Amino acid sequence: MRGIVETIKCAVAVSRPIGWKAYLWMGLLGFIEGANFNFVSGLVFTYSLLSYLATAFAINNLFDSPGDLINPHKNNPLNRGCNKLGVHIVICNQLLALVAVLVFTPLKCVVTYILTVTLSVIYSAPPLRLKGRAGLDVLLHILYFGILLYLYGLYLAGGEITLSILPMIATIGFYSAFLQLRNLEEDRLYDMMYGDKTLFVVYPIFAKRLLVLTGILSIIGSIMYVPFNPLVVALLLMFSSVVGRRYGWKRFVDAFVVFSLSLGVIK
Repeated sequence: MRGIVETIKCAVAVSRPIGWKAYLWMGLLGFIEGANFNFVSGLVFTYSLLSYLATAFAINNLFDSPGDLINPHKNNPLNRGCNKLGVHIVICNQLLALVAVLVFTPLKCVVTYILTVTLSVIYSAPPLRLKGRAGLDVLLHILYFGILLYLYGLYLAGGEITLSILPMIATIGFYSAFLQLRNLEEDRLYDMMYGDKTLFVVYPIFAKRLLVLTGILSIIGSIMYVPFNPLVVALLLMFSSVVGRRYGWKRFVDAFVVFSLSLGVIK
């Protein structure tokens, strides 16, 4: 019994649920934007999205564990006594989630979901391991941890891609690139030591400029979703500025983009 409990704990640990926040939010934005959901679609959306995020992070932990040994900022459970059985449980759950998507969702949701899962796997897993290929590491992140999450939620809630939604899709893409570039910057030294040729390893100056540019583009894209209300704008700027002053300009971007896009969807 104790072994079962420990294995379940490891499955949760390798899934890293604390890292899901931004990506849950992206999927939820699309689901709310679709505006035509019910109890069944809500249940399938929640289960399938949580399962996907667990899989993406667990696969990343599995194949990053050797490199994480040299990175003091990483706290990989597989390097702290958890065995790989926890990852296998997450993958089995992912197969069940895929069955639910196949049974209860339309074809475009199925295609989007399978594509999202596939890209997240080849990002981390050999032989492709696109995480270690400069440029593709950012491009894949834009898709599987950005645009595709939004589209999956949108499609599952009965929405369609329209001209009015394109700026939202673009902004989510910019913000996803910003999140990835920020992570790559923090891990640059250790990725270099391990041999992953990320964008920040191969083109550090270009990547730094791209980080700033995607942050700016994320803010510009999100501005159009702020309700045209002086009080709301003032409160948003004040809150984001306080966050940025305390935690740095990257957190200013986080606060401004997340609250702007959320207000734009729920207004």
